[in-house]
Amino acid sequence: MNKSAIILFAHLPDFDARSKSLSYLSSKTATKKISAYLTKHFYNLSKKTTADTFLIDTYHQNGKTFGERISNAFSSIYDKGYENVICIGNDCPNLTLENLQNALVETEKGNVVLGPTKDGGTYLMGVPKKHFNKSTFETIGWQTKKTYQNLISLFKESKSPVFKTSILFDIDNGKDFSVYFKENILVKIFINIIKKLEPKITVYHTLSFLRLILSETLLFRGPPPAFSAL
Repeated sequence: MNKSAIILFAHLPDFDARSKSLSYLSSKTATKKISAYLTKHFYNLSKKTTADTFLIDTYHQNGKTFGERISNAFSSIYDKGYENVICIGNDCPNLTLENLQNALVETEKGNVVLGPTKDGGTYLMGVPKKHFNKSTFETIGWQTKKTYQNLISLFKESKSPVFKTSILFDIDNGKDFSVYFKENILVKIFINIIKKLEPKITVYHTLSFLRLILSETLLFRGPPPAFSAL
């Protein structure tokens, strides 16, 4: 039996559309399609690694708080017999197959692996079973600007070895796409999705969006291309 597993921890598209907008036109339909595309992409990416992959979506997440839900997700996979578990979401377009496989290697060595996002969160967590404590994991300040630092503190306190990966950007709303202009192929796909859904106002909004992207990318340079190896 494989001893390593990847959890794709993500909301269903309908739920994503209720909580955030992934379209610069604030279109719920576009957000649903983009969310579905991202989930499918990262599920397929995870399947290419040497680990087994589990999608834990909205209906399979158990608990009242985010901390309870993600802790229960880890516990459920350990209970299946896995010793090393990595958890990712569907909101970090620059996460690559190489990133995932490298994280697996480090986790299998017995290291906790943490991937920080630019806004203080995490896009990847790899935790060997021997370093997982459900009760303390639940108490982390999840979905805040201090999540990554809270995790670092937690594992330092338990004297668990921590391997830190590169800082990447994640997507919380449509404006965040500006970070990936010319540096991530998914943005072009998402713009095409929006064009098909909003044909009457596409030209005006697309030009406005591209002007926004061009102005912001003079200040912010995203990470290297995400999917050059695919």
